[in-house]
Amino acid sequence: MPCPTSPHLALLALLSVAGAVGPGEPCPSEMNLIKNRLQVNCSGQGLSVVPLALPRNTSILLLSTNRLASVSTASFQHLPELAELDLSGNGLGALHTGPPLPLLQVLVLSHNALGVLPTLQGLPALTRLALAHNNISGLVPGAFRAVGQLKVLNLRGNQLQTLPEEAFEGVAGLKDLDLSDNALDELPRGLLAGLELETLRLSGNQLRTLPSGFFPEGHVFAYVFLAGNPWRCDCGLAYLRGWIEDNDNSIYMQEQRSDGLLIENDPRSPVCDAPLRHRGSPVVDLQQACGKAGDADLDINGTMTEEGFLVPSTTAPSTTLPPTTPVPTTTAPSTTLPPTTPVPTTNAPEPASPAPPQLTSTPMTPTTTLIPSPPFHTTPLHITP
Repeated sequence: MPCPTSPHLALLALLSVAGAVGPGEPCPSEMNLIKNRLQVNCSGQGLSVVPLALPRNTSILLLSTNRLASVSTASFQHLPELAELDLSGNGLGALHTGPPLPLLQVLVLSHNALGVLPTLQGLPALTRLALAHNNISGLVPGAFRAVGQLKVLNLRGNQLQTLPEEAFEGVAGLKDLDLSDNALDELPRGLLAGLELETLRLSGNQLRTLPSGFFPEGHVFAYVFLAGNPWRCDCGLAYLRGWIEDNDNSIYMQEQRSDGLLIENDPRSPVCDAPLRHRGSPVVDLQQACGKAGDADLDINGTMTEEGFLVPSTTAPSTTLPPTTPVPTTTAPSTTLPPTTPVPTTNAPEPASPAPPQLTSTPMTPTTTLIPSPPFHTTPLHITP
């Protein structure tokens, strides 16, 4: 029987220590074969403090689903190689930063009780930050300036209602921004200024419109999620409607299924919520019928409207008048008049009424594409959205 080759022996050696607990170590550790880093798993052990007896060369530390109500970066100073830290699901109310973690690249703080954004000092290498499903209700201008290398930011499922225009100032390299499932009812025009995002998630908020020029001119997104907002389809939505039409390949919706997350290209996914007569209609299927600023607006049939509604881009239906009942003729007694000089008659044709405008459009057919889940989910470090 031939002996295993050297690579096989090395792999067997690595696997043989997977999940092993050393003397005095409270958590199992294993070598992450994909990232070639030592991973220590302290998840779900009911810990109220960060354990000290951890391997000094720990690079990935999983501390999710414990009882860590308050944590300081000082608790990790004995781990100089720490690159990824998962503190999700702890009921964490405060993260005190200051003592630096110079190599930390990934920080997961999702599913906690954070009411304000931590200061994020001393994390110069941070590229991925997950703050999903906390209680954060506001951001200050330049809130992420201390982590200027940030690439992925997840703020999903918080209590954000408004954002300052300079909220993301100082993170020009940001590629993936998730603001979905908050309570945002408006966004400032310059929120994305200076950013070159690849993915933007705005679904599940309370947005009724977006200001003109909100999306950077000429920038092409890979994925934009806009569904699940109560869009008001009047003349104030003309900018968004035109942007969707011009960037239909970038508009996506997502659906969680038992076999994974389905990402679907669907420019018809943003739909109108108001006015009532347009509710449920795709925003992109509507055409503008607005006059000049200050003028009244016309509906499809030429009647005045109060709000300058958008009209469906379909052919205006023809109107058939019901048949009329002939009126019986009555013979009037004749009267003899003196002869008159006949006046020549001119048969001038009556001016034709202008035909109603014919609006046509080609509905956009969504295409379904199964793509990998957003890059925030890595193995074995699972970052909960």
